[in-house]
Amino acid sequence: MLRLSKFLLFFLLCLAIALVVNLPLPHLLPHFKLPPGVSLSGIDGTVVSGELREVRFNRFPLRQVKYRFEPSCLPLLKVCYGLEYEQGGASVAYDLLNGDTEVNSAHAEYTVDELTPYLPPLLVEPEGRLELEVEELRLVAGKPAALAGQLTWRGLGVRSDSSPLALGDYRLKVNGEAQNYALELNDLDAVLDVDGEGDLQAGGQYSVDIKISSAETIDSQVRSVLDLFATRISPNNYRLEQQGRLPPRVAQMLFK
Repeated sequence: MLRLSKFLLFFLLCLAIALVVNLPLPHLLPHFKLPPGVSLSGIDGTVVSGELREVRFNRFPLRQVKYRFEPSCLPLLKVCYGLEYEQGGASVAYDLLNGDTEVNSAHAEYTVDELTPYLPPLLVEPEGRLELEVEELRLVAGKPAALAGQLTWRGLGVRSDSSPLALGDYRLKVNGEAQNYALELNDLDAVLDVDGEGDLQAGGQYSVDIKISSAETIDSQVRSVLDLFATRISPNNYRLEQQGRLPPRVAQMLFK
């Protein structure tokens, strides 16, 4: 009798797990609280795998998101998923003990036009493609607690009716925790030699010190653009030193 009871208990446990695993995800979502700023739409799938038409993080869209459950994390008391989406992919882990969320090996690409609505007013009209790579992102209570990654601007240029400018590729590295992030800006064998550093605080305050130069004479059009925001030190050398605060909307997307 005892053996039968154990068998029935095991059978019921397996049945419950099977029901939950195969239950359509839209039926389960109302019982879970999504992180602040995250919204889902067009859900089709179960807990194990499926697809979403769009996931938005503070209005930034990830489209055609395919997800799959990765059981290898369960011994660590984490729930892990692999994501593939139109702009790239990522690995996400949720810690069952403390509720922290970790994002690793994330990659996303956007055109500058897609991101322009989130930027402050600019004196010029930029163009190009942005590649975001996140090595590590840890969220505590929905807020960034640690970040290591880089943003590469491919084909940085300035639109012009007469003669558009093409300046090459540049990279911004970010590394830090919670209240303070270190910034490092460099060129990738581009038209301009760029070497800069700075810091960004959780309240949105920032400071940057960037040196811009060229071994050759800087084109007059490029010089005209540089004169808009940097200080000319010599004919082929500029410096940008600036302190300020990010627009509230941008600071909220990054830290809230």
